[in-house]
This record gives sequence, structure tokens and C-alpha cells, in this order.
Amino acid sequence: MNIDLIKKDILNITQQTIAVDIVLQQICDYLKSAVSYYDWVGFYFTNGDKKELILKQFAGKPTEHTVIPFGKGICGQVALSNQNFVVQDVTEQDNYISCGFDVKSEIVVPIFKDGKNIGQIDIDSHLTAPFGKQDEELLEFVCEQVATLNL
Repeated sequence: MNIDLIKKDILNITQQTIAVDIVLQQICDYLKSAVSYYDWVGFYFTNGDKKELILKQFAGKPTEHTVIPFGKGICGQVALSNQNFVVQDVTEQDNYISCGFDVKSEIVVPIFKDGKNIGQIDIDSHLTAPFGKQDEELLEFVCEQVATLNL
């Protein structure tokens, strides 16, 4: 993974003057194609004052998990903890929402705007233990860029 090239491309995507939904979809599509082990890429955002996340744009197989209560699954836990959550083997997690038998690992990184957790990027992989520090660094950068959008 060429993290510098990917960051540059993400910056180019987020600096376009097009609708936010299109930018988010382009990020999902790009990351899924640019990183071989990113098999599903999606953005969940907080649903107003409700204690739940709503799936917005994604790339990969459709999921039935379009609404996730805070605290449930990896995404729901990140909504409460405000911390990155890397799961190298989903079978080792009790509070995991299965998105398919082929998902082996997951990484979720929160998006902060004005100091508030407004959502997150969620990546699923069909490989066990593919995620490293570079993935966290890259996804934190992505989230910082997304936070600059008019969400």
C-alpha cells in the first residue's frame, strides 16, 4: 500500500466542488479498489440526536445493517468510545454484528467535527489480521478530510 499516494488521491477527491454524497461514494469506491484487502468500505453517521448510526455511502456487498444502535457491534462501540477499533479476527469478539460469513476482520475509525464524534468509516476484510498502523493512519487522515466537508 502506497499510503502517500492514497492520501494524495483522497485529498483530490475531498477538494472537489461536488455534492458531499458523491464525494463520500468516491472515497468508498476508491479505497475499496486501492487497498486489496478492503473488501467493504462504508460511512456511518450519527442519526441526529438519536443514539444510533445510519449507513450512508458504501462500496461492497449490500448489508442489512443500515441502522446500528450505539453500543452494538464494532461500529456502535466506536460511537461510544470515540476510539479506533481494530478487530483482527471477528470470531474473537462477543459484541460483533456479522455482515457475512466471508468477513474475517474489521477496522472502524471515528470522524470528529468540532470535537464531536459525528460518524465513522468502517472497513471489512475477508482476510484475518490484515490491518496495521498504516491502515489506522490512512483512515484517520480520511476521517479528517471528511470532517472538512459540509456534512
